[in-house]
Amino acid sequence: MSTFRRSTTRRILIAIPALALLGGLAGCSTDGATTSPGSSGDSGKSLTIAFIPGCTCDPYYSAETAGFEAAAKAAGVTPIVQGAADFQASTQIPVLQAIVQKKPDAIVIDPTDATALAAPIEAAIAAGIPVMTTGNNVNSTKIFTAIAASSIEGGKAGAKVIMDANPDGGEVLFVHIKPGISSLDDREKGFRDAMSANPKFTILDTVYAGQDSATQAAGLVSPVISSHPKLVGIFASNVITAGGVANAISSAQLQGKITTIGYDAGPQEVTDLKSGALSALISQNPAMIGTLAVQNTVKYLDGDTSIPKDQPLEPFVITKDNLDSADAQSALYK
Repeated sequence: MSTFRRSTTRRILIAIPALALLGGLAGCSTDGATTSPGSSGDSGKSLTIAFIPGCTCDPYYSAETAGFEAAAKAAGVTPIVQGAADFQASTQIPVLQAIVQKKPDAIVIDPTDATALAAPIEAAIAAGIPVMTTGNNVNSTKIFTAIAASSIEGGKAGAKVIMDANPDGGEVLFVHIKPGISSLDDREKGFRDAMSANPKFTILDTVYAGQDSATQAAGLVSPVISSHPKLVGIFASNVITAGGVANAISSAQLQGKITTIGYDAGPQEVTDLKSGALSALISQNPAMIGTLAVQNTVKYLDGDTSIPKDQPLEPFVITKDNLDSADAQSALYK
């Protein structure tokens, strides 16, 4: 099984990151994404690769950065990591432009907006710097690859947890940030596609917590809980909205009575899972994504033309039942 293709089982994929992060960074192959220890590729040239996360404000990006830096060290690559303090295209674009001036050999970026980042990314490529994306997509065909956990599959997985826990059906809610964030848009699509196929469920209007604030998300979700007694499930689309949903559930003392899905697997989400404020987490395994980003970039710079344009990974569902398993532990954002 290739980690660059959607896996047939979640267990198999998540076991690979555990091995890669514990031992593979010393020079082992990760299903085709191979780098040699202490070298920067077949050319022998010392490489510099820049990583621009969506922001420095989220446990997801902290975990992805850790994976990127560990893989860079193992490959003998000089890493540059620079991100904006908030998740906004207006603050990420100047960071990208500043990185371009440093002239790294390649750039890895998690775009904050699929449209707004397209032209700045293409400008970097036009300047002779190859670019790949992780996490969120960008509206450009000029990147050399994109690696991300499939958000559509993650949306479907969350819907399945809700449907399995509520066989009699009911109302469900999706909590978004704002349209245009490709990964969140895809999560909603996967969620809606799965839920709409089951006539027992009614999908309420999406709630948008545009400030990307847990406090705002809680304030928006609480009235929905109060006014919809048939509400059986809530899907929080990222770590921030998951915190807001957990707070709203705890305030209403409804732990375990409404099935709540928190996307990502940050430390606070794990705490909320243990308390029952969240029913399940959906991990993207960002540390592994950061690792694969370095490995694929080194291969590309060495002239490898076999790298797929799109490399979707399978998200992993974490519940109280499997939280202590090795697979789940390797998927947490630490």
